[in-house]
Amino acid sequence: MTNLESSSPLQDETALRWSALEREREPCIVVSERMELVYLNAAARQLAPGVWFGKRCFEVLPNVDESCALHCPKIRAVTESPDVVYCEETIGTRESDQQGFGVGLIPLGPGGDTPARAILLLRAKDGSDDSVFQGQLLQDAKSLAKRISST
Repeated sequence: MTNLESSSPLQDETALRWSALEREREPCIVVSERMELVYLNAAARQLAPGVWFGKRCFEVLPNVDESCALHCPKIRAVTESPDVVYCEETIGTRESDQQGFGVGLIPLGPGGDTPARAILLLRAKDGSDDSVFQGQLLQDAKSLAKRISST
């Protein structure tokens, strides 16, 4: 069974709720408060082959920094920040040994009947000016947040 096939009512409901992210070309990962993977769009599924639903991000994405499991700055941002924040992640990919990504973390806030608490918008770092890259990613993450909140 692939991750696109239904295996539980929770997965069905989650896939329906976040299917709008399939239109995004860049990897988008919806996570719970504990960084459990709730939904991955097609681009993100290319980074995380195999079974991923309900597993924590560091269990699925081949993270280069193994200390992430204990000291992930994104967990704090998911639970404490009301604003879109920027961070970076280096993970292993199919195409290369490792790839640096900028991450626009979009907090979704508490509540609702879904475990989703944040969307991670990943963008491969391309060597351009860091401040320009970060600014554009944050702007795009805020735009994505507005589009998602209107659905």
